[in-house]
Amino acid sequence: MHNMNLHQLATFQVVAKHCSYVRAAEELHFSQPAVSAQIRQLEESLGVKLFDKIGRKTHLTQAGEQLYLYSQKIFSLIDETMDTMSSLASPHSGRLSVGADTTVGTYVIPNLLGKFRQIYPKVEITLEVVNPTPLLEELRNNRIDMAIMSRIPDDDPVFAAPFAHNELVLIAPPTHRLANIKVPFAELAREHFLMRETGSGTRSALEGAFREAGFPLQVSMQVGNNSAIKQSVAAGLGIALISRVAIDMELETNRLVVLDVEGFPLMRKWLLVHLKEKNLSATARAFKSFILQHTEIPSHTERTLRKKNQGNGSL
Repeated sequence: MHNMNLHQLATFQVVAKHCSYVRAAEELHFSQPAVSAQIRQLEESLGVKLFDKIGRKTHLTQAGEQLYLYSQKIFSLIDETMDTMSSLASPHSGRLSVGADTTVGTYVIPNLLGKFRQIYPKVEITLEVVNPTPLLEELRNNRIDMAIMSRIPDDDPVFAAPFAHNELVLIAPPTHRLANIKVPFAELAREHFLMRETGSGTRSALEGAFREAGFPLQVSMQVGNNSAIKQSVAAGLGIALISRVAIDMELETNRLVVLDVEGFPLMRKWLLVHLKEKNLSATARAFKSFILQHTEIPSHTERTLRKKNQGNGSL
C-alpha cells in the first residue's frame, strides 16, 4: 500500500479515462508493455485488480472505479498545491509582517506601506508598532518578517541596512524664553526636560549629548509616548528631544517650535533589520528592496553601520 507512486497513478488515470491500454500508451508516449507493467505494479502494491478484460474490451473493476475518483481528487489537489506554491513564489500575493518602533511606525512606515500596497494590492500586511526591545523578540521568535528600528545589539546575527535619517530636535512652546534665539548649551542645561522611558533611543541620545557637554540633565517628568510628550511640552511642562518627523502638524499650527541649540539636531538613522538566517518570502524580499530603493542613504554606509551604531540608543 505504501508503494503507490504518483507516476503509476497518473498512468492508471489515463488508462481508466480511455478504458484502453493502447490509447493510453499513445497519449503517454510509452510502449504498451510499459503501461501494462505500471498498472500491474500498482495492482500489486494496492492488493486489488483495477481492470477486467472482457473479450477485446477493458473495463474498470469496482476498485478501479473508486481509485479513478480518488486519483482525480489527488491530482486536482496537487494542481492546487502547485498553484499555491507558485503564487507564494511571486511577491504579488502572500502575507507581510513588519514591526516598527513607535516613532518610525507612526510617522514614516504607514506612508511607505501605502505606496507598497499600490504596487502589490493583494498582499496582506500586518504592521506592529512597539518599543524596540519587544521588536527584537518578535524577530527572534519569527513572528515578524522584518523590523524598522534605530539600533541593533552587536551580538544579534541580523542583516541591517540604513534607509532613512532620523533627525532629533529640541522642542518648546513658542512663548518659551529660548524660542527664536541661538542657544548656548549652558543655557539649555538650566531647563527641565520631559523624557521618554529608559531604553528609549531619544532618551539615551539626549543623555549622551549632556554627558559629552559635561552638564547635568534635569528631568521634570517621564512620559510614555510622542503624543503625550508634545502635549506636555505645549502645556509648558518642560522641553523635550523628539524625532523631527513627529512634529510637522505642531510646527505648522505653531503649537511648538524647534530650538536652535548648539550641537543640535542630533542625527541618527533608521534601519531595516531581519535575521540573517530568515528565509524571506517573495513578498518580504519585494518589500525589502522597495524600502531600500526609497532610502535617503547611500548603500556604502551599510559597511560602517555597526561601528557607527554602537552607542546609539534605539528609538
